[in-house]
Amino acid sequence: MRLAQLGRMLAREARSSWARLAFFCACLALGVAAVVAVAGLSAALQDTIRVRARELLAADLSVSSRRALPEELDAQFAASGVEMTRVREMATLVAAPSGASLLVELKVVDGEYPFYGTLTLDPPGTLRERLGPGNCAVAPELLTRLRLARGDQLKIGAEQFTIDSVIAAEPDRLNFSLTLGPRVFLSAAAFERADLQKQGSSIRHVALGKSRSGAEARALAKSLRERPELGLYLNVRTWEDAQPSLRESIKRTQRFLALTALASLLVGGIGIAQTVRAWIESRLDAIAVQKCLGMTSREIFGLYAAQTALLAALGSALGAGLGVLAQMLVIAMLQDFAPGQNFELLQPMALARGIGLGLGVALLFSMRPLFATLGVPPARVLRHDAQPLRARAGSDALLAALLLAGLLLAAFAQSSSWLFAAGFSGSVLAIFGVLLAAAAGVVRICSGKWRERLPLTLRHAVAGLARPGAGTLNAIVALGLGVLVVLCIQLVQAQLARELDGELPRGAPTVFLVDVQTEQWPRVRELLQAKGASEVESAPVVVARLAAIDGVGVDELARRRGDDRGAKWTLTREQRLTYAEQLPDDNEIVAGELWSDPLLAEASLESEFADSLGAELGSTLSFDVQGVPIDLKVTSLRKVEWRSFSLNFFLLVEPGVLDEAPQFRVASARIEKRLEDPLQDELVAGFPNVTLLRIREILEKLAAVLARVGAGVRLLGLCTVISGAAILLGAISASASRRAREVALFKTLGLVRGEVARIYLVEHGLVGLVAGAIGALGANALAWGVVEYGMELDFRFDPLANAVALLATGLLAALAGLAASLRPLLVPPIQALRSE
Repeated sequence: MRLAQLGRMLAREARSSWARLAFFCACLALGVAAVVAVAGLSAALQDTIRVRARELLAADLSVSSRRALPEELDAQFAASGVEMTRVREMATLVAAPSGASLLVELKVVDGEYPFYGTLTLDPPGTLRERLGPGNCAVAPELLTRLRLARGDQLKIGAEQFTIDSVIAAEPDRLNFSLTLGPRVFLSAAAFERADLQKQGSSIRHVALGKSRSGAEARALAKSLRERPELGLYLNVRTWEDAQPSLRESIKRTQRFLALTALASLLVGGIGIAQTVRAWIESRLDAIAVQKCLGMTSREIFGLYAAQTALLAALGSALGAGLGVLAQMLVIAMLQDFAPGQNFELLQPMALARGIGLGLGVALLFSMRPLFATLGVPPARVLRHDAQPLRARAGSDALLAALLLAGLLLAAFAQSSSWLFAAGFSGSVLAIFGVLLAAAAGVVRICSGKWRERLPLTLRHAVAGLARPGAGTLNAIVALGLGVLVVLCIQLVQAQLARELDGELPRGAPTVFLVDVQTEQWPRVRELLQAKGASEVESAPVVVARLAAIDGVGVDELARRRGDDRGAKWTLTREQRLTYAEQLPDDNEIVAGELWSDPLLAEASLESEFADSLGAELGSTLSFDVQGVPIDLKVTSLRKVEWRSFSLNFFLLVEPGVLDEAPQFRVASARIEKRLEDPLQDELVAGFPNVTLLRIREILEKLAAVLARVGAGVRLLGLCTVISGAAILLGAISASASRRAREVALFKTLGLVRGEVARIYLVEHGLVGLVAGAIGALGANALAWGVVEYGMELDFRFDPLANAVALLATGLLAALAGLAASLRPLLVPPIQALRSE
């Protein structure tokens, strides 16, 4: 067949079946739009990080630790040809002359900063030029919140400092609104004046390095990581792995959303299969005529396959455009999420991935109905009831294998992980199997004689579900999968929002006080009581280093953990020990007995922390407490309810063992929100070393971030709902020609148009209710697994969300069925019967 002839036949087919082909494009475009939007946004973020990697780190190399960095580090940097700047970071409270106070992130810089990128100050200058022993540089939001201006005084620690400069831009900080407060810069001399480096203060020590070519920084990083006495507690990063937590967060979010987008595309693929099936069924007579006129089965197959490929290309291109528009919408929502970031909207790889997946899914899901063209007998021209020959079993097996392989490859393209791809593919197959079995069960039940006892409208509606070729199985599977994906996402997101943004547990503290010196506690407690605080709790804290477990040194234990950096950090970090006579109410002994041996110094460990350490009942923990060795015997393991927000510790020591050790206190209290600011102001005035942490404020920031991510996820989930509606319409339209004859028969038997419409409303409403019920059950099961095991939260059944999903699905299906049946309802009975 010549190309021109093929083109004319394609145009003729398009004119005669434009409505079904529009469904085809709609199903595909929605799925491709979701894929392109997610892939493009993720690629834009990754490109931004990659291009500005040095600026994000502000250096070629960063070496950080919660303990003071070794002095020999200066010599190592110098010997490697790497210039070094020391930085210290901590959270603290500052106060304006009016007494108003604010929690800030303090950054102390001793040397050149930044090495890369630009720290923009107002007035212009560098930190080295502007900062001295008596002044500071602050973020503009601090001025706004404390109603200050340049030149005003700001109390930091025990001293007053002049606000010399305002920070307009900072390179090594992607602001995701999760920080504790505005940034304040001090020089090393000013930090000494502030007298903030007290016992127990949590300070992050950082050494930033700059090398000539970058190779020196990589070599130095490698040597530091390999030194056992340093590599265990130093966090060493080069510009090549700047912002690893951000990268990992983006990667996890991208993978989750990408698989959600793929689910939308697969739902669209089912719609494509139904649309192509309806299209081929409507062209069976034309195909028989074409064969009688001399066209071979291969030519006819090529004709419809070529048209399918062209439609897939059109739908994919349309979806790619919609995906770019969706990116613009999401980026507009995230402008204050990542201020100052320029995102490239046109991501070639994202567009290629979306269009490629769209074409692949469309062709894979179209193969089975397209193969039906090969079996159409020419005799259908003479015998209208002659049906296509059934495909061989081997052909079905081959198509199933191709579909599974395509699904696996598509999942890998979206997740970049064969493990995730296999898990996703297995889950999809399991969900399809359950939905298909449930749908088959519904059809079998509806075939029973029990329906004869139902009222007329309901009886015919139930019978319609069980009639041959009704498309009930496909409609329930497709719509049920859409409900499952959308409702599962909603349930998980709502559960997270409740955990973060919901009400605190009854009696839970609303503020925490950190770094309270022992001698200050009586006066701090009086201040809390004067402010009407309730549920006031306090605990002593002794900072120590774990030296050995059962005689094996920590360094050796850390080496045995290999690449498990989490376990290494648990072993080598500063340990916070406390002591108490009795357990708090939210602690439960799960093994052993509390303070059971009067001859030993005992310790009680939180059970998961004990697993991380590799300790168990009977283990001996050796600690270095400010140079004094102490051995503790583990005599009990505890389960802690961390979500109570009460004061809890991994390590609890028997009273009397640490009483004389250097220590400070932490405290918690419940206080009215309106009194939090006055309390903070008086703490800054009388106890400048004490840091007040407000739980409400921190949770509100986290909840705001999560709400935005959830909005984007729900937007993608909405695509599956729209796809499900299009799929149902496509499945219903497959029987449009037969529906005209049914309507004519109903009318001939005396039913009016309204009664026939009610039959179809009820029939398709039942399809929606069944699909909604099955999808809702699957969504709750899947959400329960994610929440309980993936997030370690308590799953809570949401009756409102389930009821809305069920009723909305039933209503959507009923309206879609009525819309697809509208034309047959308007055709006169005699016209429909004569056409037969």
